[in-house]
Amino acid sequence: MDQILRACGRPHDFPEFAFEPTETRADASGGTVNIRRVACRNCGTVSVSQWPGPLPEGPGQVVVVSRYERPEPGDVPGLADRARQVTDAELAEYLAGHGFPDGLPEEVAPDRRATARTERLGFVLRVRTGQFVLLDRGRRLGDILPIPASAETADLIDAVPGAALFWSPVHDGDLPLTVTLSPGDPGPDRSYRRIAELSCRFPSGHAVLREVAGRELELPPLPAGHGDYRIRFHTADSGCLLQLWSQPRTKPRIHG
Repeated sequence: MDQILRACGRPHDFPEFAFEPTETRADASGGTVNIRRVACRNCGTVSVSQWPGPLPEGPGQVVVVSRYERPEPGDVPGLADRARQVTDAELAEYLAGHGFPDGLPEEVAPDRRATARTERLGFVLRVRTGQFVLLDRGRRLGDILPIPASAETADLIDAVPGAALFWSPVHDGDLPLTVTLSPGDPGPDRSYRRIAELSCRFPSGHAVLREVAGRELELPPLPAGHGDYRIRFHTADSGCLLQLWSQPRTKPRIHG
């Protein structure tokens, strides 16, 4: 992603500006603020422009304030293809610049996407207060409970880097849970009543299921090692399905 953003540089390839807001909000005095968000077609960098509304009738001046926002990795065009072209030397340089001059430490799970197959695991969790947790190795229950203000939310899931909290249809009791670990998106299972998904980063590539008032159940090493994963949680009265696969970070989603 960093290489794509640097290569694009400026000027970005944004669509031509128009006074057509993509969203609006109210200011402190109750007036309307128009907001237009558009992405660069080459790198995904977002241009955010805002101006007061409604527009004046006839000739006049309108003050437009603009800024750039860094895109989510999953919104960067061509990211998957560019990642496959990264050389060992480029990766070593990147790791050194981010605190790993000798490469990744041994305790970090290896990237097995070239050989990994989908793994399907069955558990019966002892749920308390309608919750259970998925933690990266070394993270604690207190990292997600109580839920931090910075947590990302997708209806059934709350998450911070290295920790995700799930809301179960069972408040207190046993919950049948199937977990699938996949190198790619297995697709949602529409036989479940409710489905939500979001992104979560696992710094070690090792994860455990944690009961709020009980056991830790270790999962096999995640298929792509450390990095960003997509979590999709399905719920039904008969049990739940949790899917994890490697995917660049993108926005939360609730399936209708």
